[in-house]
Amino acid sequence: MQRSVGARGAVRSPIDIGNFAVYGDMHASTMKETAAPEAAPVPATVRWPTLPFFRPIAPPLPGLGKECTLELMDRRSVTGELMRFEPGAASVDMRPNGSRVQTVKIKQIRTIKLAELISLVPDKEALDAMGATVRQVGIGKPFSIILRDGSEIAGTTRGFIKDKDGLYLFLIEEESPLAIGCFIPACQMKDVQVGPLLGDTLINNEFVDSETIAAALNTQTTLRQERIGTYLTDRAIITQEELTLALTEQQKRPNARLGDVLLEAKIITAKQLKEALAIQAKQRERRLGDILIDMGAVSVRLIQMALSDKLGIPYINVKKFRLDPHIRDLLDPAFAMRHQVLPLRRTEESLVIAVENPLAIEFAQDLRFTTGLTIVPVIADPDELKARITKEYSRLEYRALDVGSGTSLNGSAASGKEPSKADLTNVEDLADQLTRETPHVAAPAKLRDADTRVSDNTLVRLVNKIIVEAHTLGASDIHIESNPGNGNTRIRFRRDGELEDYLDLAPAYRNSVISRIKIMADLDISERRHPQDGKIDFRKFGSLDIELRVAVIPTTNNLEDIVLRILGGMEPQSLDNLGFSIRDLTELRKMITRSYGLILVCGPTGSGKTTTLHSMLHEINQPDIKIWTAEDPIEISQPRLRQVQVQPKIDWTFAAAMRAFLRADPDVIMVGEMRDAETTKICIEASLTGHLVFSTLHTNSAAESILRLLDLGMDPFNFADALIGILSQRLARTLCTKCKRARSATDKEIADLLEEYCSDTSLDPATVLARWQYSFGDDGRLTLYEAVGCKACRNGYKGRLGVYELLVSTPQMKHLVRSRATVPQLTEAAMNGGMRRLKHDAIEKIWSGALDLHAARTVSA
Repeated sequence: MQRSVGARGAVRSPIDIGNFAVYGDMHASTMKETAAPEAAPVPATVRWPTLPFFRPIAPPLPGLGKECTLELMDRRSVTGELMRFEPGAASVDMRPNGSRVQTVKIKQIRTIKLAELISLVPDKEALDAMGATVRQVGIGKPFSIILRDGSEIAGTTRGFIKDKDGLYLFLIEEESPLAIGCFIPACQMKDVQVGPLLGDTLINNEFVDSETIAAALNTQTTLRQERIGTYLTDRAIITQEELTLALTEQQKRPNARLGDVLLEAKIITAKQLKEALAIQAKQRERRLGDILIDMGAVSVRLIQMALSDKLGIPYINVKKFRLDPHIRDLLDPAFAMRHQVLPLRRTEESLVIAVENPLAIEFAQDLRFTTGLTIVPVIADPDELKARITKEYSRLEYRALDVGSGTSLNGSAASGKEPSKADLTNVEDLADQLTRETPHVAAPAKLRDADTRVSDNTLVRLVNKIIVEAHTLGASDIHIESNPGNGNTRIRFRRDGELEDYLDLAPAYRNSVISRIKIMADLDISERRHPQDGKIDFRKFGSLDIELRVAVIPTTNNLEDIVLRILGGMEPQSLDNLGFSIRDLTELRKMITRSYGLILVCGPTGSGKTTTLHSMLHEINQPDIKIWTAEDPIEISQPRLRQVQVQPKIDWTFAAAMRAFLRADPDVIMVGEMRDAETTKICIEASLTGHLVFSTLHTNSAAESILRLLDLGMDPFNFADALIGILSQRLARTLCTKCKRARSATDKEIADLLEEYCSDTSLDPATVLARWQYSFGDDGRLTLYEAVGCKACRNGYKGRLGVYELLVSTPQMKHLVRSRATVPQLTEAAMNGGMRRLKHDAIEKIWSGALDLHAARTVSA
């Protein structure tokens, strides 16, 4: 019997409609119903943001669905109850009138309109705190949105919220206090205009009068080379000195380019824009805004204030703004400095932040996730913002590096004095300070270690700083590599699966650094001949709530290397965000709702197996289920999970933990790894006696995992009965979405990929090509994407994505397992059951634009 778990427990069968898939019978007139009926009512999760600087008269009741009208891109409309709508999700759930809950992809939605009218009144307290007026935000704003299909949506909105997911409007008629919530996905929008033209805004704010604007335009008509901004500057209305990066950042807006904004506002002419674009075509590294500045432009402060009124976003003087220290502490210092963001005010549901450009804050979703609050951006001058952030957070970074020993950072007793100039926080500066504090080594022929008593405090800060920056940069491992003789000690970080250089330390400090790390991990600092393993609880030494797994390895010339794996601080991911195909995701959700059986995840070290396992557990983690896990180490924590750290040194092994779990009334058991025959046998026996068991293997493919377990001596009949499925996976570096470059695939490239895709299979290349052109093509033309590189990424790559093959245990597969079939036989049977091999998934992720050829072939070769 299958167990229905939460909102996703109901089994739905995907049916392709055109270029997308929905679930169930949303278009019952055009398809046959295949979805199973729901077993239980589905709880609603609708997270619709609150309009900044307004408050609803009647707050919405939590946990309830919302009546809505969903308009698809083919202009068909569906009325019903919105059951799941979350920022960043790739799909929504709704219950059409008289039907069951359906799932629809965001990319197929034109608009979502809530049926219930929202009563909005200005939040005077919030406006007063920001120094804004009701007039700035209370006036309805006309809007016009051009969609990618050429159609237009226009009307009047009380205000709006725009993030990378899309545009939230609050539609009104005239000046009514009642509004209708409307969402338009970002993927559908081509151009957005909210509010009046900029020239009208300047007049309405009495920055200039209509006669001055008309005179400037008339003058510019005669003198084509003179900018309207320069003309107004000469009249002392707008000053050049106030120009900063805020205007240039406008070009990064995905739906409102800088040139179009200035052209629409009649600040520049089409000829001037064409000239600037021609310059940019020759000098690709220059931003359009910088070019326009060099050509002469208006004051950016005045433009920012005009845009502030146009967009309904207050302009804040952060230089004089009184900041609550408790609000400041909501952000990590490194995060605030890296993204140039300053928190100003917190309400029960929102966090107001000052940024340079509120329309280009890619980190908003990360901040929303870490704080649990709706993010409300306001505008600030970038120079004043940078100075205030530096002032507010510099001391916090000192405290983050302090070891809690009761001494200040310069080694003296804590006295409340300001940090001295020697209290450096840059890692290179700390290394240089360590050099200055260390006595000169007189005999280079026989290298000696530095006197750690002289520079102990700086050494402590340096090691802490390395760990803090590794975590901030998203590194998974820190490698400290000692070199003999006069060779520097090299420190490298592993990020997105690749090692990169971080710091070189003089050879005199290598033993001091290693000894410091051993002390933090409670290891023997005198032992240099044998490897040692340990853990660091960094909460004892710094502000981060993380753990580090420490491996000390003896190397040549009586030296030692250290590798630190950063653990903790991770949250389980949704299965929707891991990059599964529709087939794999559907099958996987069926598998994890089984009441008993064995599910395996296989792949090499660092392929994301633990993340996938915890995502599966997160999917079924409900109050009525008891879940035990045995892990080494515990990298991800979840509420309600009973997690156990195995310790082989005291004979608390995976097998011992499994035996204990079976006496503790479990429903689900997760074992970190099947390392030996005893653990494997107990897992199979547990899965046959009414328990759902998850585990991992270090194998190269799903089919090979079956032979590996049979080689361990498992009974093929028991194993075949227990097995539900095997997921094999790798992690591939994904292309940066901001700078990746598209180009048409050549006939040879398509032929090579077809040959690679179809080799060793019975697939027909012509059929595969037709499916590619239908699913990924633009009028039949296939597109490849290449890495470019920008400030937001590393050499054109940012983040990693899973590449998968999912073997489902069908009756044919169970028969082959019992008969000890070969790997090719098992693979062929799995593909007949719908499995795609790793290379198939990787190649299709190439056509979808997530991977390039190099990244795909790296993980699927």
